[in-house]
Amino acid sequence: MEALINQFFEIEKKSLEHQLPHFERNFNRIHHEFTEMGYKIVNPLGQPYDERDTALEANLMHPGAKKITKVLKPIIYREEANGYVLIQKGVVIVE
Repeated sequence: MEALINQFFEIEKKSLEHQLPHFERNFNRIHHEFTEMGYKIVNPLGQPYDERDTALEANLMHPGAKKITKVLKPIIYREEANGYVLIQKGVVIVE
């Protein structure tokens, strides 16, 4: 399922980069389906970077980098009996 979510994430990201907003409804429906199946997908783009965040693998572009400027893979959680469990770390670039 992670491979499918990653492909969906890439398609959605490229659609936004090329300003193709007419797919937004479809993306929202797919997000809803992932949620219904117990998955939580987090895109940390634009968030401040915290080196203590164990859900991220970061490439720091320079010392003192503070902001997530690019997301190569989203953070993926799956709902289980005890709450959400991390199944994929996000891969990000920090500048």
